[in-house]
Amino acid sequence: MQNTRVEIVESLTENQLQMIKIMEQEAFGVGAIDEWVLVPLARHGCVALFMEAEEERPVGVCQLMRDFRQPDKCYMYGYYIRADRKGMGYGFSFLNRLLEQLREDGFRQICLTVSPDNTGAVGLYQKAGFAVIETRIAEYGSGNDRYYMVKTL
Repeated sequence: MQNTRVEIVESLTENQLQMIKIMEQEAFGVGAIDEWVLVPLARHGCVALFMEAEEERPVGVCQLMRDFRQPDKCYMYGYYIRADRKGMGYGFSFLNRLLEQLREDGFRQICLTVSPDNTGAVGLYQKAGFAVIETRIAEYGSGNDRYYMVKTL
């Protein structure tokens, strides 16, 4: 994707915080995170924004955390593309750039959980080389099963 960049933010402006909270609600509904999670993730984890030239609002957002038990492993806490940009290749482009950056930063593995019903996301992750390792029943409570997916970098 031309005219796009990945921007790692260490702190969020009020405007960024509000935009990301709205995008979280659109992407995850009741599972959305708010400022009480976003701010610590930006300061102590990683919040990556996929920006398009001349756009103030991110095209995509990803939150990452280092695995405390395996420091060369990264957990993808959240990943989403704006609804008006889905199906246009932004998701795959953003994900590939993130994976390349993680490799450069010394990570050897990345993992995530995703709803088995989210076939678009599952397909994207599989296309990028992730494999379903297990299905975690009731991972977030009854009725909230998740695929646990892993990729070696």
